[in-house]
Amino acid sequence: MKNSALVVIDLQNDITKNYKGIIEEEMQMNRNNENDILETTLSIAEKGYPEAYRFLLNAYEESPNSFGPQTFYFLACLADGPELALAWLRKAIQENNWWYRPEVLEDDDLAALKNDAEFLSLKAISDDRYAAVVSKSTAVFSWKKKMADNLFLAIHGNTQNGDVARADWEPIVGTSGLWQLETVQSAEPDGYGTYRWSYDGTSYLPVAAAIESVQNEGYHKIACGGFSAGCDMLLRAVAFSPAACDLLILQSPWIPVLQDHSEDVVRAILQKNIELRIFCGAEDEDCLPKAKQLYAVTKQADCNVTLTVQENIRHQFPAQLYHV
Repeated sequence: MKNSALVVIDLQNDITKNYKGIIEEEMQMNRNNENDILETTLSIAEKGYPEAYRFLLNAYEESPNSFGPQTFYFLACLADGPELALAWLRKAIQENNWWYRPEVLEDDDLAALKNDAEFLSLKAISDDRYAAVVSKSTAVFSWKKKMADNLFLAIHGNTQNGDVARADWEPIVGTSGLWQLETVQSAEPDGYGTYRWSYDGTSYLPVAAAIESVQNEGYHKIACGGFSAGCDMLLRAVAFSPAACDLLILQSPWIPVLQDHSEDVVRAILQKNIELRIFCGAEDEDCLPKAKQLYAVTKQADCNVTLTVQENIRHQFPAQLYHV
């Protein structure tokens, strides 16, 4: 593919600089990034499940230890026939001791298994594990103390965790020591080792609390970055709490908050003088309309905002990020 977007944020020299530098070259997918591989799998599945299954199976067989529960779930859904689907779920739940959020195993792609005795047994095991984790799960804020002049707070998307957020944003923030990168992990389990955010009016509170807790720690600048549903949590935190930052970066924003609270979001960004940078893949059919909507309403209100549409990108970070 040509004209792939290479994204840069020069956070060391100027927190307000945009993603920049689009260069023309073949975009090589990071085979170690499970999220990217699954996103490509979804793209192939739009044309046919068999091709998508073969693609994902080949990727898995090249490096089995690089893939987790979500990949096994995809393989089960894409599998040709209930026996093969059941084999993947058996491996995930029985052999690997993983588990899934109950709704996940109610997917229409698994409908052929809904009355299968072994499937029901595996689902019951998974549901019990999920309930046990939910009962003691709490949000996790990685910050301990001030360690740099500037702070970057990263918020993960659904089916991710704090470690994924750190890995996604670290190439952008850089390792010069000028920026301290911290994360907030949701209290809501999504699957084994992953978490999610809800849009119920309370899920954003750990994000708001985290931002508020560091606002008086003496940082020169505070930036917040979110991916997918993490963007919604950041907008809610800014709109519905005293939380504020200097720069808000939204990558692939899934932001249902705009449906009922667009004016609240715009007002907060304007009153708190937050610089807003929005990035979204040109092929991200679900999020691009909302990204454009957020840009339009904030631009109309004279907020400091830019929108970058990333070519050849779906719902993901660009495959290549570099820091200058």
